[in-house]
Amino acid sequence: MADNPEKKGRDRDLVSEQEHEVAYLMRTAKVTRQKALRAIREAGPSREKVIEYLGKQ
Repeated sequence: MADNPEKKGRDRDLVSEQEHEVAYLMRTAKVTRQKALRAIREAGPSREKVIEYLGKQ
């Protein structure tokens, strides 16, 4: 069951600052924890935009 039943859309398209999601970004983009957290804060919750932001760095 979803965390919020009112929420629509695909949750996997979003990224948060939860530890397992930061670890995933660190592994896939090969960046440090600080860079992954900065990317989430700067690019917003869209996983696609976060990956794009990290690619520009």
